[in-house]
Amino acid sequence: MRFFVLLLMAGLGFAAEWRLGPAAENTVDLYVDKTGLMAGKRHWFRFPEFTGTVRTEPGRVEIEFAVGAMQCFDTWLSAKDQKKVLEYALGKETLDAARYPAVRFVSTGVAGEQVTGTLTIRGVSRPVTVTVKQAGEGRYEGSAVFKMTDFGIKPAKAALGAVGTRDEMTLRFQLQGLRQATPAP
Repeated sequence: MRFFVLLLMAGLGFAAEWRLGPAAENTVDLYVDKTGLMAGKRHWFRFPEFTGTVRTEPGRVEIEFAVGAMQCFDTWLSAKDQKKVLEYALGKETLDAARYPAVRFVSTGVAGEQVTGTLTIRGVSRPVTVTVKQAGEGRYEGSAVFKMTDFGIKPAKAALGAVGTRDEMTLRFQLQGLRQATPAP
């Protein structure tokens, strides 16, 4: 069943709203691929703290991630190096969690499995398209690819450029919402 079926239900008088938040089955992961000598490696970050809603009427998605709670799951790095990578990712050069504690997405439109909206990172808002599939009632999975530089983040480089990160980041999620009572207008 596709995401737009929910919007069709709204048009037939069936309003629905799902609350999104941390739960064992919910994951929001961010991937950043390495370049140069580390090509083929990937940083894997997870946002374990987030809140949001999916509404069928008027067809709106809002979600906000707590940046400071982000975790690093790089299995190819030692625990000490994972900590360094996470500190860098949360630092002033990148996400600047102290100054910008949240990443936010607000939809502006839905067409089939494509949800367009505004993504705000570091106080910079840019249009983004998210591919979303409904995987059961109130269950959604999807992904989006966007560039760090679009949000004022310079891809990290080290060893005179022999090691770096790609400009593109990939966000993937699997979310099960908790259905809320919403009367149809």
